[in-house]
Amino acid sequence: MPGAFKLDTVLPALWTDRPNWMTQLRALAATGFINQTEADQLAHFADHGWLLMEQAIEPALIDDFVADIRNLHQAPGMFVTTDFRGGRAQKLNGNRPDDLESLYDLYVNLQSSRHVCMHPKITRFLSLVFQSKVLAFQQLLFQRSNGHQWHQDTAYVVVDTPTLLAATWIALQDIVEGSGELAYYDRSHRLPHYLFGNGTTKHHDGNTDDAHYIRDLEEACQSRQLAYGRLLARKGDVFFWTADLVHRSHPRSLPPETPRLSCVTHYCPATSMPRWFSDPEMRGIEPYWDVGGFASSYYRLPNLSNPVRPEPRWEFYN
Repeated sequence: MPGAFKLDTVLPALWTDRPNWMTQLRALAATGFINQTEADQLAHFADHGWLLMEQAIEPALIDDFVADIRNLHQAPGMFVTTDFRGGRAQKLNGNRPDDLESLYDLYVNLQSSRHVCMHPKITRFLSLVFQSKVLAFQQLLFQRSNGHQWHQDTAYVVVDTPTLLAATWIALQDIVEGSGELAYYDRSHRLPHYLFGNGTTKHHDGNTDDAHYIRDLEEACQSRQLAYGRLLARKGDVFFWTADLVHRSHPRSLPPETPRLSCVTHYCPATSMPRWFSDPEMRGIEPYWDVGGFASSYYRLPNLSNPVRPEPRWEFYN
């Protein structure tokens, strides 16, 4: 059974995604807890479903992170990557540099990643959106565009309450037009909830109607004449988006090997749980100062006294 938009389905939502968000923003501002810049940022995020913080991350922090990425081959078997060449879901990194594969959850073993994805500007903004401490629970480092088609994160990035999540896209270099830059439909987070044939927002295993889902999203956005945006970010820019913003990689016009070094991290309120927390052995949260923490489905946490080797799980192998 194909999925469809359901006008009569209402799910719990972040306050910025609720119809009365302006009332709540005014109440928050009246307390003096936020300044005018933060009020403006929250209003844009609530209204448009996204926010761009230009030059939010200092160049030195970006440079440290990139240097660590270039040297991952010096610690083979310590990092989980995609496996585009092998046709599998994931694999462990090897002992040679590889600029094709994407990398998962680098914040576990790289302090430089934590300095970027848990930057004070990021955690402050998300704590205001979540009204909670921040849990980073999934990260993917892109060396090139992955060519993702139209989707909403609620379909593939699953927490116990589907819409209680947000994401950041951080430019680790200046992004060149034609390199497969991030694209999105402005205000598309206001579409009715899309439910798959399983009756949930989660893209279920074995679903064979991806083309139907992609087409439905694009047609819904175009029929509402939502503006199409492309993110030609500069190094250090941070792009935030909310759970149901419709986005993709813009079709690439430059050669496939053109770099587009960027880091996507998904977050939820510390009061929520990623789907893999259903396994008691995978519930570890590594605290991060007083702002929240991070979790991973690939590494056993908490345990950062030494580098943490990925847990060998079935998805690493055929």
